Amino acid sequence: MNYPTLHKKLLGMIVLPAYLLAAPTSPSAQEGDPAAGEKIFRKCASCHRVGEGAKNATGPVLNGIVGRQTGSYEGYKYSKSLISAGENGLVWSSEAIFDWLANPRDFIRAYTGDPMARTKMSFKLGDEQQRRDVIAYLGTLSPQDAAADGSSMSHGDTPFDDKMAAGNVDPLADMERVRQELVLPPNVPQHDQVAKGDPKIVEIELIVEEKPWMLDSDGTTVVALTYNGSIPAPMLIVHQDDIVELTLKNPDSNLMEHNIDLHAATGALGGAGITTIAPGEESMIRFKATKTGTFLYHCAPEGSMTPYHVTHGMTGAITVLPRDGIKDENGKLLTYDKMYYVGENDFYVPRDENGDFKTYEDAGEDLGDWIEVMKTLLPSHVVFNGRVGALTGENAMTSEVGETVMFVHVTANRDSRPHLIGGHLDYAWETGSFISPPLRDLETMLVRGGSAGAAMYTFLQPGVYAYLNHNLIEAVELGAAGHVVVKGEWNDELMQQVYLGPLK
Repeated sequence: MNYPTLHKKLLGMIVLPAYLLAAPTSPSAQEGDPAAGEKIFRKCASCHRVGEGAKNATGPVLNGIVGRQTGSYEGYKYSKSLISAGENGLVWSSEAIFDWLANPRDFIRAYTGDPMARTKMSFKLGDEQQRRDVIAYLGTLSPQDAAADGSSMSHGDTPFDDKMAAGNVDPLADMERVRQELVLPPNVPQHDQVAKGDPKIVEIELIVEEKPWMLDSDGTTVVALTYNGSIPAPMLIVHQDDIVELTLKNPDSNLMEHNIDLHAATGALGGAGITTIAPGEESMIRFKATKTGTFLYHCAPEGSMTPYHVTHGMTGAITVLPRDGIKDENGKLLTYDKMYYVGENDFYVPRDENGDFKTYEDAGEDLGDWIEVMKTLLPSHVVFNGRVGALTGENAMTSEVGETVMFVHVTANRDSRPHLIGGHLDYAWETGSFISPPLRDLETMLVRGGSAGAAMYTFLQPGVYAYLNHNLIEAVELGAAGHVVVKGEWNDELMQQVYLGPLK
């Protein structure tokens, strides 16, 4: 295969895969069908834009891709490896695209001779004829159709306060700073229920981790996208009028771009418009916590990539407490002994021709398959805290008779109906808004998709309580259930067994 200026020294240093050494089996050997390729390209459309007025999105514009130098489209932030390959002469010939689509990571590592070379694209197209068809379709696209300025299709032009830019005076320099130590769910950071002193700058760090994640005891595994390695992401807790200074890091070991949209924040699409970072980058934002309540946060790259990232685990919750504490409808202070945090996530794991769940090696490799399943709105798993049974057995939530527990329940996509079997919800904030009076003595509350709700209950009896989504199909068959194990003395006045035995 005659890739331009393929480093001669590398040919003697590394063993190239057969697909880089063999005679071409690409479109030059067998023609592709542009019409078929256009249909197959729908798998790619979640990341790439083509046609008239196309702009960069998660991936670069592909108009005129055939014959273009790699890593060269104006305005797109490529991986260093792909830029270097282009500078050393790699051009997107039909042959190169054919082999690239088979396995982008192996392709760039073989070309550069660097076993650690990376590319932002992890999607693979294994079928050879489909690759030929896609290349034939791409060959019909004129580079003149793209946006003239090479600009990116983004969440919109986001105003940026230059007071926060490097080198300028920090208007918040005199505020007290505290660093929040995040913990794994269902636990939450230590916090004061009533604020002490003036508003503070709360420093928070979230690190994106792409990692294998087992969803159930059958071994169903996905490459999860997480903040700080957990599903859900850690709970963040601040008080109204605090300034949240959030640093988001995307280590170079990851493959995909990420950002964060915090429903508690105002402006810049909750931060998503100014936090998008490639592997090896980090971003920092500050926002004022103006509204009280419980709120969802999640990754929101763009287009289909937003639900893709969300359904791979990139969701969390932030609680903004009133400075004078949570109160009932009469202004009475309500306090709790402990808080638990339950994240409900829906997964859409693709199946193979035998009906078995498929597995993938890299983040993003399942993109096309996952989106097709996702569009059916039929999840394979609906789970609490990342996997079936995550809040049962040794990992069950615990309490004691007489303790008051605050439950925060977050769900990004689907409505949920949290219910505590054997107990009630003494106070409930279904919408999460603490400025609204709580509902009283509920059996089940409704937490709407795209939000976080809260409920408080004082346990009166010992035993194992089932905390579940009272869509019992999702609870029992798909995994949306957990336990609360409560210790203490039984109260016969509330319940007692009078008789159990044969029919009288």
